[in-house]
Amino acid sequence: MYSARMLDALTTWLPMNTGFLVAAGIASFVLLGATLFVTPWFLARLPPDYFTAKPAHAPHSLRRTIIAVVRTILGTLLIFLSFAVMFTPGPGLVLLVFGLALCDFPGKHDLLVKLVSRPSVLAALNWIRGKSKKPPFVVPPIS
Repeated sequence: MYSARMLDALTTWLPMNTGFLVAAGIASFVLLGATLFVTPWFLARLPPDYFTAKPAHAPHSLRRTIIAVVRTILGTLLIFLSFAVMFTPGPGLVLLVFGLALCDFPGKHDLLVKLVSRPSVLAALNWIRGKSKKPPFVVPPIS
């Protein structure tokens, strides 16, 4: 009974929202293409010891604060996008690492190291770096 009502609602909703569905499909493929080009470029620019070196904190200035806010907003958007990409075609975990790397918050480095220390994530990141002829990332052991 319940599934019949859901099916009726869905068959009514789909024809009324074809424009939305087409736009969502196009956006999904555009985002997939963007992540396939931007992510390798970004990962190739990081040094191999990015996850082992503790981040240095520079003195605060207005310019640095504005850049940090913009990076954090962009990183947060990418983090939310990575959850959507996990259910559509695209590298969700790699995009999550990319978004976290852009953000600026306490404990970011430890969270990134924990996430990147997962063998499947590290293998994916190093495979992408290998395509750019860059050395693999060095990850410290998790304590």
